[in-house]
Amino acid sequence: MKILHVVPSFGLGGMEKIICVLIEKTSDQYEHEILALDGNVQAREWIKNSRVKFVKFEKPHKRVGYLNALYRCLRNVRPEILMTYNWGATDAIWLGRLAGIRKILHNEHGFNVEEGTKTIWTRDCFRFVTYRLSSKIIVVSHTLQEMMRNRLILSEDRIKRIPNGIDAFYYCPDRSERQRVRESLGFTDSECVLGFSGRLDPVKNLDLLVDIFQHTNPHKYPFRLLIIGDGPERMRLEALCQSAGLYPYVKFVGQQSEVLPYLRAMDVFLLTSLREQMPLTVLEVMGAGVPVITTRVGELPYIIDDGIDGFIRDVNAPVEAFVQPLQSLCVSRRKKLGKAARQKVVEQFQLSTMVKEYTELIEEYRSNLQR
Repeated sequence: MKILHVVPSFGLGGMEKIICVLIEKTSDQYEHEILALDGNVQAREWIKNSRVKFVKFEKPHKRVGYLNALYRCLRNVRPEILMTYNWGATDAIWLGRLAGIRKILHNEHGFNVEEGTKTIWTRDCFRFVTYRLSSKIIVVSHTLQEMMRNRLILSEDRIKRIPNGIDAFYYCPDRSERQRVRESLGFTDSECVLGFSGRLDPVKNLDLLVDIFQHTNPHKYPFRLLIIGDGPERMRLEALCQSAGLYPYVKFVGQQSEVLPYLRAMDVFLLTSLREQMPLTVLEVMGAGVPVITTRVGELPYIIDDGIDGFIRDVNAPVEAFVQPLQSLCVSRRKKLGKAARQKVVEQFQLSTMVKEYTELIEEYRSNLQR
C-alpha cells in the first residue's frame, strides 16, 4: 500500500522527525513517498531506508499554476492513503479529493509564525470547509483537539489525538558525552547551563528568554546560556545579547541535525514560547534527564508537573517568576527533577505507543479500501 506524505517543508524540525520515525518503523509494511511543497528535503538524512521516494515538485509562483501542478502530481502518484500536514498542505486535501484519493488523513502539529498568538479567521473558514473532506484529522494536543471540536465544529469521530513519543532508550543521559560537549563549548562543571533548542522565530518569544537569562546575573553568578537553532531572529538575538553585555556568556551553535549531545550538556531547558502544541524537543530533553522551565501553552501543562519534573509559568508572568526556580535549583534538586522528568517520558511518551496508534489507524483505512 502506498502512502504519500505532503508537507509544506521537509526541513530539520520536530514534525519532520515524527514523519521520519513513522516511515522508518513502518517501511516494511507500506510504500512511503514524500512531497515537500517548498523543495526543502533536509530531513531526508534522518531516513535510513533507501526505498523511500521523494516526489519531484517545482512550485509555480502563481497560485493557479501551483494548484494545477499539485493536482497533476497527486493524480500521477495516486496513493491509497494521502497524509497531509499543517496549514501549508491543506490545498492537497481538496485537490486530493478531486484526484480521486479516497482516504486522506490530515495532521495538525501546530501553527506557523503568522498564527503565533491566534489563528487567522479566514484560514479558519477555509479549514472549516476543507477539513470535512478529510477522512480523519490527527492532532497532537488537547488544545488542537478542542479547536477542532469547538471552533471548526468537527464531530468527535473525525478527530484523533495521537501524542508525540520518543525512543527513551536513545534519548537518555550520558555523563561522558555531557562532559565532552561542555568542554568543547567552554563550560565548566561548576556552571549552570540554561539551554534552548528550536527555530529562532518570533513565536518562540526569545526576548523573554534573554530577559530571564539577564536576571540570573551571569556576570556575578555561574549561569550560562546555550542556544541551538537558526532562523529569522538569530541576528537580532545576537545583537540583543551583545547590547546587554551578555554575549560572553552565551553560545550560539546554529542548527544541528543531531541535537542530543547538546541537550545532554544542559542543566535546565528554557522554553518561553507564545504558542506551542506538543514540542518534541521538550520530550527529548526530559528523556535526557534535564528539567524544563516553560510557559503554560499547548500540551505543556499536560506534560510538566510544576515543581516535580519541571516548572510551568503563565506567558505574561513577571520575569521573576521564571528566575526564582532557576535560582533555587541546586545541583541535587536539578538531578531529582531531571530523574522525574525522564521517568515520566519512559512511562507516558514512548515512541512505540505513538507508532502503534498511527499504524492502527492506517490499517483501519486499508481494511476499508479492500472491501
